[in-house]
Amino acid sequence: MNSPRAVKDRICPACERRLNETSDAMRRHASRMSNAIHVMKGNPPEQRRLELKDEVTASFIEAQAAWDAYRDHLVEHGFLPAPEKS
Repeated sequence: MNSPRAVKDRICPACERRLNETSDAMRRHASRMSNAIHVMKGNPPEQRRLELKDEVTASFIEAQAAWDAYRDHLVEHGFLPAPEKS
């Protein structure tokens, strides 16, 4: 197991930046999803449903990309194992 000092030495400014980017993207997705859930309870017109679907899909893709970049960065530092290939 790594010593606390070895782990600390592997933290860089990009670690915090990627964490913040990922957290922000997840919050945006959560906000869009919560809004979609709220709006869908009111049985909106089909056009609004399609808009919500596009918004939620885009925010999910953004959050997933940020998460993947963050995970890859932590793998580079040795904090996480590389993901298994499917």
